[in-house]
Amino acid sequence: MSTGYYPIILYPPLVRHLYTNDSTSRECLRASLKGCVALPDGNGTAKQGVSEKEFLRHLLSAFPGNLICQAVEFEIPGYPLRYSADFILYHRSSGLALDIEIDEPYTGDTGKPHHCVDVDEDKIRNRFFLERNWGVVRFAEVQVVRHPWSCCKAVAQMIARLTGDDTILMVLQRLADVPLQKQWTRREARLMAKNNYRQSYLPKMGR
Repeated sequence: MSTGYYPIILYPPLVRHLYTNDSTSRECLRASLKGCVALPDGNGTAKQGVSEKEFLRHLLSAFPGNLICQAVEFEIPGYPLRYSADFILYHRSSGLALDIEIDEPYTGDTGKPHHCVDVDEDKIRNRFFLERNWGVVRFAEVQVVRHPWSCCKAVAQMIARLTGDDTILMVLQRLADVPLQKQWTRREARLMAKNNYRQSYLPKMGR
């Protein structure tokens, strides 16, 4: 089994098609995406950790003038549960919509493995958003805690690449790229929990 790395950046199919065909002007993108991006239908009730709260402040500072929301929900057709996005970012001038996720290796209260590369839950969830023309950006929790501005740079690079709008990237381009973080398996996540890995980077209040 191959293991990938964070950040995970996935282009929505419609935008990827336009990008491949050199048709990525903001006007063209906005016209193509109009009515094709599924909208959230409520606010989520999931508890927000300290890493989400702090990263929200960085996103709001880095991307002024764009719509940024936290913990909004999406209906899953034929299923009683909903997907709750950690963050959504709507690029106003192009219509590009991004689902931004922070993945922790295990839950803090139970130590249960989470977001493991050898489990299909995140792949299914990614597909749900991609099919609805959302881009997906996933960071490991340690990345947004230790390198929040570099994570913002990665989002800005994606926006610039797909829309041609490099306004934010020009501000952040001097920052180092976010260091890659290896995705973990269930076995590795259990070992991380046993060794209290998250305590090595989370503030005490977030553990």
